[in-house]
Amino acid sequence: MHNLRRFFAPPERWGEAQVVLDRDEAHHLGRVLRLPVGARVEVCDGRGRAAAAVVQALGSEAAVLSLEKEVSTPAESPLGVTLGLALAKGEAMDQVVRQATEMGVQRLIPFGSTYAEKVAPERARRRLARWQRQAQEALKSCQRLYLPEIFPVQDFAAILPGPEEAKLLCYEEERGGGLQSCLGGGRPTGVRLIIGPEGGFTPQEVDQARAAGFQVVSLGPRRLRVETAALVSLAILQYAWGDLG
Repeated sequence: MHNLRRFFAPPERWGEAQVVLDRDEAHHLGRVLRLPVGARVEVCDGRGRAAAAVVQALGSEAAVLSLEKEVSTPAESPLGVTLGLALAKGEAMDQVVRQATEMGVQRLIPFGSTYAEKVAPERARRRLARWQRQAQEALKSCQRLYLPEIFPVQDFAAILPGPEEAKLLCYEEERGGGLQSCLGGGRPTGVRLIIGPEGGFTPQEVDQARAAGFQVVSLGPRRLRVETAALVSLAILQYAWGDLG
């Protein structure tokens, strides 16, 4: 079953016995993968449901799948991660969205800050749609059931409040302790992790985060790219508190 190609269709495209794939997924199924009518596949809705299916009809605008039985896939991580990510250049953001989906992030909040990439509102809306597509692609490949919720771009101050027990901000100038220094003690069920831009945070932004209850940590002596810092941090947290390893 796990060798079957998986496709994505949001809940509103699911019926009792059929799922209708949109134009992009139908194109990928028929033109890229060249799967014929009668081929067996899997389909997921990004909200906890996945099922085996058979291609019933295939056209240029849509594909119809006949549902068979629902399939089970690994549960979500016990660690609920909200990732605040400073705006970066296009490919770096795309890469982090894909990797964050694979790493079990539940919420991803892009934000602007003093040294983050500046993005006009209309372009930000287009990029949000692109990030959602990137997350869908990663969801299919990693066999996860739930899409992360990706928020519109926020201001830095707006991403600081949150209900999570652990709040961490990675800062390359921090000398007080590394990420490992906060891993002792209990296992939180939620963490709010903030990764800044390659230009870093201003001292005022760091003070603002501390005042909001964040522990400011370093990722070590080397300056990391945004996409590297995000992946390293998520891997450490999921290993220590989640389901990695």
